[in-house]
Formats: sequence, structure tokens, C-alpha cells
Amino acid sequence: MMPNRDFITGLIVSAFFALTLFVLIPVYVKVPSFIPGFAPPPNMWPRVIAVTGLFMGLVALILSIPAMRQQSSDHITGLGAYLHRHRVMIVRFAILSVGFIAFVYALPVLGFLVSSTLLLGFLFLMTGNYSNRVWVLVLTALFPFLLYTIFAQIAHTRFPAGKLFSAAGLTSLF
Repeated sequence: MMPNRDFITGLIVSAFFALTLFVLIPVYVKVPSFIPGFAPPPNMWPRVIAVTGLFMGLVALILSIPAMRQQSSDHITGLGAYLHRHRVMIVRFAILSVGFIAFVYALPVLGFLVSSTLLLGFLFLMTGNYSNRVWVLVLTALFPFLLYTIFAQIAHTRFPAGKLFSAAGLTSLF
């Protein structure tokens, strides 16, 4: 049986949420020894989201098996032909992976607002839909600024301004 798109998606989603649930949350979310009253522990909502994502990934895996059996009885395709047929998506995935890694490294240097604006513009660019250029530019500039404003003004949560702007003394803008 050759894995189809739904199987691969379910496998990636399951692996991501299993890694989050069993490795990232226990290591990076600190739970105090005493939690007052009926307050939930800090790891409750990350665990709920991770368990839900893991469940949805496993459901996608299970539901993709009958389609894979039907597809394997229809025709047999070699791995080389499969990779050649999906080469554009493989290259796009590789470029997106590099873009997300660049975002992670740019966030401490450039800060949230600039890094997220660049990431959003990059994601819009990678979709390949250039028919609504005005909307893409407006959303790229406006959405990170609105997120920043909501969190900074309403929730009083400060995002990192970045080393570049801190060194220049422009942290008051952010």
C-alpha cells in the first residue's frame, strides 16, 4: 500500500501532537507544587489541545486506510514517480521549513512585530495566489500590528522588541 496524502497528514499531525504532549509540555511547562483553589494547572490547556490534536491525527490515519487500500488495488506507483509527481509540493515544504526556522531565529533579533510581518508576507508569497495583491499587503502589514495592539493594550502582555531595536533605543515604539 502506498501512503496517500491523508495518511501522511494524519501521521505528521499525530507525531507533532504526540511530541508536544509527551516531550514539550512536561519539559517546558512548569507546574507548581501547590495550586490554590479551583485554579487549573498551567499545563491543563496545552494538554487538552495536544490530546485533541493527537486524537484528530489518529482519526485521520484510521480513516485514510480504506482509501489507501482502494488506491493500491487501482494502480501501483513507484516511489520515484510519486516524488516526481509531487516535486513542487516537496520543494515548497522545504522552503516553508526554512522560512519557519528563519522566523524562530529572527524573533529575538527583530522582535515580534517585524518578524511576524515578514513571516506572514512569506506565507502569503508561498501560497502562490497573487490575484489579490492589495489584500495580501494590507493583511501582511495590519494583522501582526492588530495582534500586537490587542495583546499589549488589552491583555498587557509585552512581546519581545528584539535586540536590534533595543540596541537602537526604539523599544518605546514596541
